[in-house]
Amino acid sequence: MIDYHCHILPGIDDGCADLDESLELAQVLTTAGFTEVYCTPHCIHGVYNNTPSAVRAAVEQLQEQLTREGIPLRLYPGMEYYLDEYFSQKLTDVQPYGKTRQLLVEFPMQQADPAQIKDHIFQIIRKGYTPVIAHPERYNYLLPRQERGGLLKRLFGKTQQQSESSPPGLLADLQQQGCLLQGNIGSLAGYYGRKVQENAELFQREGFYRYWGSDAHHPEPTSRFLEKAKGCY
Repeated sequence: MIDYHCHILPGIDDGCADLDESLELAQVLTTAGFTEVYCTPHCIHGVYNNTPSAVRAAVEQLQEQLTREGIPLRLYPGMEYYLDEYFSQKLTDVQPYGKTRQLLVEFPMQQADPAQIKDHIFQIIRKGYTPVIAHPERYNYLLPRQERGGLLKRLFGKTQQQSESSPPGLLADLQQQGCLLQGNIGSLAGYYGRKVQENAELFQREGFYRYWGSDAHHPEPTSRFLEKAKGCY
């Protein structure tokens, strides 16, 4: 299995604090069946000012430690880019998933400007990258505030009974722009609450996710939700 979203690098963001914790998390992921991990520390202006070169160096150093410890986990560089007003400045030098052209991005959790989000996505695509939206199930504003009955039809298609002017929702707009979706395994386990779990189950049933990630920050909670969600992803 491949983990497409993980904060395993030590002391670089709000993930693992030191090497010992990184090694412990690596063992948790290996025990759960993962063989490859994309290391995706936050890139948030003024908070986590990580750069591609620093992330690649940190990945190389941790990989050497895993090899010494005999932990069979292959690491690749990545970054989780926060789409705010400073993001455009970072597009000149970004770190996608390894050597791919796929770029992991995250949005504000509570609320965001749809026009700004779509503009950032357009900029990413114009640069030749494919945006991968991290844990879309956690952004309630991506979905229209309507009852669940017929939600998918309102989001991703119209029927004869639906008005042609019915808004499809921001998530549908982003998918139409070419975005891929990365689901959090913890969401399926209820780690972020029932509402997020329902969203994740819905997206999973409809096959919306391209990738899954642990979004692991620390060993103990990761071990618990990976065990709880075993066989679900």
